[in-house]
Amino acid sequence: MARATTFDLAAELARPGFTPARTDAPALAELIVTGAEIAVTRALPALAGLGAPGRDAITARLAAPLPDDGAAARLVQALGLIARAGDGPAQAQLLVLLHDPRVRARRAAIVALGKLAATGGKVELRAGDRREGERREAEAGADVTIDLREGERREGERRDELEAARAGLIERWDAADVTPDERRALAEALGKIGGEAALSRLAALDTTDDKELSRRRDRALLMADRTAKRGEDSTIALDQAPPHPLTVRLGCRPALGELLFTELVALDQGGSFVKKTHQPDWVEVTLTTPWATLHRSRLWATAAIVVPLEGLTDRAADAPGRADEVAKACVRTLTSAGVLALLRGWTRGAIRWRLGMVHGHQRALVWRVAQEVTAIAPDLINDPTATTWDVMADPDARTLSLVPRRIDDPRFAYRVAEVPAASTGSVAAALVWAADAHGGDRVWDPFCGSGVELVERARRGAVRSLLGTDIDPEALAAARTNLAAAGVTAELAIADARTHAPGPVDLIVTNPPLGSRVHVDAGALLVEALPNLVKALAPRGRIVWITPAHRKTTPAALALGLELGRSLPVDLGGVRGRLERWNKR
Repeated sequence: MARATTFDLAAELARPGFTPARTDAPALAELIVTGAEIAVTRALPALAGLGAPGRDAITARLAAPLPDDGAAARLVQALGLIARAGDGPAQAQLLVLLHDPRVRARRAAIVALGKLAATGGKVELRAGDRREGERREAEAGADVTIDLREGERREGERRDELEAARAGLIERWDAADVTPDERRALAEALGKIGGEAALSRLAALDTTDDKELSRRRDRALLMADRTAKRGEDSTIALDQAPPHPLTVRLGCRPALGELLFTELVALDQGGSFVKKTHQPDWVEVTLTTPWATLHRSRLWATAAIVVPLEGLTDRAADAPGRADEVAKACVRTLTSAGVLALLRGWTRGAIRWRLGMVHGHQRALVWRVAQEVTAIAPDLINDPTATTWDVMADPDARTLSLVPRRIDDPRFAYRVAEVPAASTGSVAAALVWAADAHGGDRVWDPFCGSGVELVERARRGAVRSLLGTDIDPEALAAARTNLAAAGVTAELAIADARTHAPGPVDLIVTNPPLGSRVHVDAGALLVEALPNLVKALAPRGRIVWITPAHRKTTPAALALGLELGRSLPVDLGGVRGRLERWNKR
């Protein structure tokens, strides 16, 4: 369909639902050259998302007269996005642009090649951009060469592309006409691409008269070193006791801390003990046994080893010298004997870590800490991409949290199939814990979704039988897959909770469909289903659910003769409700 004469591409780009056509590529390139800043910001990813037509439009526009070198640099930036999506011709063109007579175009090509090396040829687009790109590719057919699925590209090809980028950057580094701005960009790009040739040139660089170049060189050396060591294996020793007692904070959904606390006390963690203090969304334990011991608990969702930031005083975040004080405290704590003993004792292989701040990014502080820690403890490899330990600094709380990564958590490994709005494993476990498991239970989940509540009830002990019903065949298929993966036997049936007659049941445990991904009035649904649920419930039976509308469901439950045994507010990632247990007399 022909575009109207009043069509305004810049205005259309501001609309979330607008998708540019392949024929828009030249106009998008022109927007990047002459448009206002906001239009340029929107046109860059839009043009890159077109793939080959976008690349051809950029090539043509670069060959034509341009108003200034900045326009050329912006076009090269768009070309870099296409190259990082796996477009071979775009990558080759970036190498040619390293010799472009326009200084800013050369610099943009250097930056783009460095990013290509850092991502291994994988585009860094948001999930929504990725899905949209794949849709456009499917509609356009094989002519579109942009490939957003890295797994479909051969490893050998990626190595060849990165080697070509490395060779091109080294050649430009050795050229006699490199400007100071280019040298700084080259130092950063070589740090990302790594390799012996890059390391040797960075190490030999004289930065005496250029503080900014010195800063970039130091950072580049750190990046190149971690890139060189990225192939080394690195895992957490789950079966080994810590070198000294650890304070571990187990996080859960807001308000479920009370349930987590009671579960941990009941489990009796052997040599570990639960601290008396806990919060609505976390419980602290002292761990003296292997990390795998924590997997006996099913209610926690996150786990972090908490240590005090050494030497950090209680001062305002904007107090003079506070950033310097925080950096020194982070370095001092990370290189302390206790933390080093833990990292070295619990890491098998390379010790990779990355630092983050609980409040804000503070990149300069993060880089400073990384450099100083590396100088003191070279075996600690700062690597944000392939990290084994996440380190989070919270100056306000004066704590440093160490979060072990690359851990195979066996608790919920059975969740191999998902449906929209299904429970997470820890939320389902909380529902089951609130129900109190009885050995003779006949259990029904009337909104079983992917079957997580049924599996979690089976994990808590013997049952007489398990029944799951749902009106969605896809949900039942997912439930069947998860139950099989968990080795749990249950009866599944397509049925409406408002009318199904399952026979007498002792426990109804369920999380009804909640959230924006499902278009259901869950509160009204529970009220409508409640008479049938109570009818199925045996004397002294229990209903445990999450209701998003307790002001509606509570009067209905009371009118049917149920007694409220427990009620906790809970936030399921933006969906607020109450986890409740109702008892039948």
